[in-house]
Amino acid sequence: MEEVLTDDQSHYEISLTAGQAFVAFVLLLLSLAASFAFGLLIGRGQADDRLVMRKDSPVISETAAVPAKKMAKQAEVTNDDFKAPTIESVGPTSVGRPAEAGPHTEPAYAQLLSTSDQKTAEALAAKLIEGGFTASYVERTASGKGMVFRVRIKFASDAEAHAAEAKLKEYSKDVWITK
Repeated sequence: MEEVLTDDQSHYEISLTAGQAFVAFVLLLLSLAASFAFGLLIGRGQADDRLVMRKDSPVISETAAVPAKKMAKQAEVTNDDFKAPTIESVGPTSVGRPAEAGPHTEPAYAQLLSTSDQKTAEALAAKLIEGGFTASYVERTASGKGMVFRVRIKFASDAEAHAAEAKLKEYSKDVWITK
């Protein structure tokens, strides 16, 4: 019983020397490394696209909230600019400005909003800065439900925070004073 090989039933045998097998292994490793590097380049390019999108999102700062005309007037800074406001002088220009705290006072915070919407929080912070509360900021914290954005204002003392509470209620119906 002899098998007859036809054209479609052919068998091939490959034999490699140790040197040829080593070269084939090195070439395989190089091709894997090249494909990994190419994947990193593609991933890095996509991360740059996401960063560009983040750069377009609004950033709340005192400079962005104060119009250019006011910035030109504020060019000169004197030592009087850093003096603590008194409780009687609480107004749009001094509200929210951190005062020099004495040894027995600790800072107080007024929280106006806690939301998962970053744009809403940043918009409220911008309104507060425009209204004279220059120490307002957005605090980001992670919770079980995702990111939480809290709009807060830092005051030098608890008394200063309570004195500004009525003015803060113009911006938000709920104002929490904390330490």
